[in-house]
Amino acid sequence: MVRHVKLGDIAKISLEGINERRFRFALNLLGILIGCAAVTGLISITQGMNAEITGQLDILGANTIMILPGESSGTLSGPQALNTVQFLDWRDREIIRRLPEIENVAAMQSNYANYEITGEKYTAQVMGVDTEIFEINTNFEIGEGRELTRNDKASVVIGSNVAWPSSKDDPVLEVGDRVRLTALGTKANSEMTFRIVGIIKKQGGVMGVNPDDLMVIPLRASEQLYDSAGEYTIIQALVRDSDDVEVVQDTLKEKFEDITIVTAQTALDAVGRITGIIESVLAGIAGISLLVAGIGIINTMTVSVSERTREIGTMKAIGAKRNDILQIFLAEAAYSGVIGGFLGAGLGFVLGKFIGNYIGLPVEVSSILWTSVIIFAMIVSLMAGAWPALRASNMDPVNALRHE
Repeated sequence: MVRHVKLGDIAKISLEGINERRFRFALNLLGILIGCAAVTGLISITQGMNAEITGQLDILGANTIMILPGESSGTLSGPQALNTVQFLDWRDREIIRRLPEIENVAAMQSNYANYEITGEKYTAQVMGVDTEIFEINTNFEIGEGRELTRNDKASVVIGSNVAWPSSKDDPVLEVGDRVRLTALGTKANSEMTFRIVGIIKKQGGVMGVNPDDLMVIPLRASEQLYDSAGEYTIIQALVRDSDDVEVVQDTLKEKFEDITIVTAQTALDAVGRITGIIESVLAGIAGISLLVAGIGIINTMTVSVSERTREIGTMKAIGAKRNDILQIFLAEAAYSGVIGGFLGAGLGFVLGKFIGNYIGLPVEVSSILWTSVIIFAMIVSLMAGAWPALRASNMDPVNALRHE
């Protein structure tokens, strides 16, 4: 009576075959490992980048809307570009303020200034703001001192990096100090002296603005320093109810033809689309290396089948079935996928961490990504090993035994 080979014996025979051809197995393993490491490392970096940006955008809050001048498409050129609005003005601010769904509004100006501390020159981004911004934007959380008030005329709140630059061992500015700003971008380099009343708590940036690097001054002082009365770079509004955010968006689109409206959700959607494309491209590039590894498996296993022709004939002569031979060779291919996938996923995580630390981005490796990479590697290996395994299982035992 002909009996099937037991699973334990299949595993043993396949491992013996691998042991006899360790160098080839190592090459197959290396190909799978590199492919899996590339997939895991690249995708984990993009996932970490997405999580970092998402975390920053969450600071905007579900009730906050940012209104910027000009269209967001970025496709205007020529005469159209000349007619594009460069600033919002006080009329725009009042239109937004009067909407019934709006609780609070703050206008902002963004400029740059030079300043000097103990003979050393620095440059900082200067934000002129309505004092309501401290109620609307949680990004401006005060760590030391106080926030600006309506009575402040020549006061400034500075970011933590301005107070304590990374290149210095000690803070260069403290609450109570005075700093003289020289405006950049104006025809005459106007100057004003400000007293530091607060330092913003260190927290990172959002939407290209990092409060850690800012100097925040009253809006009127900014208009005077930069000769820019009524010219606003951003208007930020707080909606009473998050359910009304879309209503406000639609209303603003009707009232203004050339503005960009940014909410936490629209920003998250845009970031998600971009990182999704990046992730897909990187995964595709990394997947090519797995494909190359699969071709290598086909080649080495085909050679292995040819070399083991008499062995296959002997196994068939003593009762091994087609399915048994098929499973033995598929098991050899699967070992490459599982071991290479597991080691590659681990190496990819380590490389991702290293690169992430180097470029200053967090790295996230979810259990789903880890498992998916290993399963995908095993599938690639099984598919690559299928043709050589089928060839081995279909051998005629008589001809196989005659093979020299």
